[in-house]
Amino acid sequence: MYVENLYLENYRNFEKISIELNEKLNLFIGDNAQGKTNLIEAIFYISIGRSFRFSKDSNLIMFEKDRNYIKIKVQRRKDTKEIEVEINKDKNKTYKINKVTLEKNSELVGIVNIVVFSPDNLDLIKGSPGDRRKFLNIEISQLKPKYKYLLKKYKKILLQRNNLLKTINENTNNYRLLEVWDEHLIETGSQIIQYRNEFINKIKKISKKIHWELSGEKEKLSIIYKTGLGLLKNGELDYIKEKFKNKLIENREREIERGITLYGPHLDDMKIIINSKNSRYYSSQGQKRTAALSLKLSEIDIIREEKKDNPIVLLDDVLSELDNKRRSHLLKYIEEVQTIITSTDDSDLLSLLDEKDKKIFYINNGKITNIIE
Repeated sequence: MYVENLYLENYRNFEKISIELNEKLNLFIGDNAQGKTNLIEAIFYISIGRSFRFSKDSNLIMFEKDRNYIKIKVQRRKDTKEIEVEINKDKNKTYKINKVTLEKNSELVGIVNIVVFSPDNLDLIKGSPGDRRKFLNIEISQLKPKYKYLLKKYKKILLQRNNLLKTINENTNNYRLLEVWDEHLIETGSQIIQYRNEFINKIKKISKKIHWELSGEKEKLSIIYKTGLGLLKNGELDYIKEKFKNKLIENREREIERGITLYGPHLDDMKIIINSKNSRYYSSQGQKRTAALSLKLSEIDIIREEKKDNPIVLLDDVLSELDNKRRSHLLKYIEEVQTIITSTDDSDLLSLLDEKDKKIFYINNGKITNIIE
């Protein structure tokens, strides 16, 4: 899988550009705040339907413009797809694949598979549980289109259930209604937990091997899926539903007293262990970087296995933050994958990638000032 062409119109600081990309390696070089990350963000957006910066859609539109437009032409297993998205300030987004308007935006997810490396990746290790849930949600949504639908449905159910919990003490008739919302919460939440459990079981095996190699066979990486339901001995849906139901019944009075749902996938986390210690608190910066890199590299393998195709790898100014060993391992992993790299420095990067087939783009203030092939 690779992007042949990227076209942007009124996207952040790009008024209008059209870029033909190399099938393997593409370097975008320029000073800070010139638009390098915007290019990567645009590819991510048209793949996932949101920004990896988690910006509002209106922030993606060029200042004093009413709309923007993104189009990519992507090659997938000898099948070319043209994907378009138009974002209007006063209207809903419009997505098209091969000129056909999509009825649901969720139909877009999974067409283009991407893996993003950015300086924020360390948040996977040192950040909040919410950062790790975002990681899970983005990656699983690419692999399992139904997952994104379940997340939206669960969010609505959770809001309704929490509103109901706040009113039960005032109106005891709502107690029966709570049982109805419990059923919805259990049905939808259990499916999310099952998807997450399956994904974590895969990624922990792959990342353990990668981390062992990256650390010079000195560090053992382990990942534990933390749910309020306790350890999941197996991933069978009925088993998860039963545990979820029992947990809600046991804690019903506590939830009514506090007026909030205390159990469910909205509170999930991943515990990342290095040599039997919680890496969030006890690992060095180097160890955290290695663990984050191991997790991101594992995504490439999982997408290959699930989709029978390579993902597109986006490296947003991260090579300069890696030592030579981690950098070499990363570059080795992406040799057969289309990779888009942004950097402020061209000397070390060009030396490192000297003999590779590549295209180099120099960017200044939202404009491509030079292209070297």
